[in-house]
Amino acid sequence: MAEEESVKLFVGQVPKHMTESQLLAMFQEFALVDEVNIIKDKATRASRGCCFVICPSREEADKAISECHNKKTLPGASSPLQVKYADGELERLEHKLFIGMLPKNVSDTEVSALFSNYGTIKDLQLLRGYQQTSKGCAFLKFETKEQALAAIEALNGKHKIEVWANLAVTLCTNVLA
Repeated sequence: MAEEESVKLFVGQVPKHMTESQLLAMFQEFALVDEVNIIKDKATRASRGCCFVICPSREEADKAISECHNKKTLPGASSPLQVKYADGELERLEHKLFIGMLPKNVSDTEVSALFSNYGTIKDLQLLRGYQQTSKGCAFLKFETKEQALAAIEALNGKHKIEVWANLAVTLCTNVLA
């Protein structure tokens, strides 16, 4: 099994008087937490009422979210904590690839058959436009980062489907993808 990746959560509705050690102790009641970083104003260094929480795994991050998000109101706060994955974290954790330069007539089955040689495919979305015609690209999620990297290494710029251009295979880093 692959080594777990640490996960960054964003937490809002944190009372400005709370310290990182107080927040760490509170979150550790619900999940394993490695670190808490209060977000501070650059000029005044005062708390902005939010923080980042670093958990050692997605499982622990999910515990913190399920136990605290909209459920726990800290002393001095007017609303419950807002706990969610920090921007870009889900995309980073999902091992999502962008596949470009696909032939317009390629099928889901053909793409799956090619990429399943490198690991377990969790999701495949062939992008389609008007009248369901292929846009020549797809998003694919693998079970592990190692599988995604193996597919990139083997296929990016090196593999052709039919007499089409070499595939472009990269990790997705765009939050909108």
